[in-house]
Amino acid sequence: MTWLALGEKPIQIRQQNSNSLPIQPGFARTQRAIPLSFPKDLKNIHISSEMAHIFAATDGGPRTKEELSEEERGSYENIILLCANCHTLIDKTPDEHPAELMTTWKREHALKRERAFGVATLSSREELRKAILALLSENAVVHQEVGPDNNYRFNPEASEAAAWRERVKRTIIPNSLKILMVSDVNSNLLNEGELVTLEKFRYHVQGLVMRHLEGRTFQTHASRQRCRTSENR
Repeated sequence: MTWLALGEKPIQIRQQNSNSLPIQPGFARTQRAIPLSFPKDLKNIHISSEMAHIFAATDGGPRTKEELSEEERGSYENIILLCANCHTLIDKTPDEHPAELMTTWKREHALKRERAFGVATLSSREELRKAILALLSENAVVHQEVGPDNNYRFNPEASEAAAWRERVKRTIIPNSLKILMVSDVNSNLLNEGELVTLEKFRYHVQGLVMRHLEGRTFQTHASRQRCRTSENR
């Protein structure tokens, strides 16, 4: 078993061959930890992550902040994802791993994710609305100008039809995937009804990808019903 930790003091990492390797602070979050976390031979290796609380979930726990409400203690802002061993370590040694350090780790991870995927963690519903609206607006303009609801829909050979297929690949699908990504990253800002709408939108986007990028037939329940009705006439 490989053990990783994020402590401020060097600790030992025990591997299957019983050799020891001194690990410096923050090792589990570095590139050097990847071969140990994801070895080529995964036999008898268990990799897991856990949701840890920055401030304790209950009074008397590590990094207790009594003035926090139950809702605040369980909020996204008070949660950080860690490996099981790091989770144990920070809770066993809260003085060496204060809330400020936990918050710094979470912020650094968010920045790395944003740099890697171009998706920001937003702080308000208004920020999320603006990010989504910008992408939806561009899609709406494309649909209005060359979308299949225009007069050319009866002529699949029209130049507008070719333009629409091209813009679906270059604009509609990329923008839609960005909407899904920014919504998923900031899903804590969405209410229950919006989460349902997001899943419906995801299903729609999957259909676009299947049809326009993979060349596969995609039928919704409604379209299948229309086909059955036509066949029965």
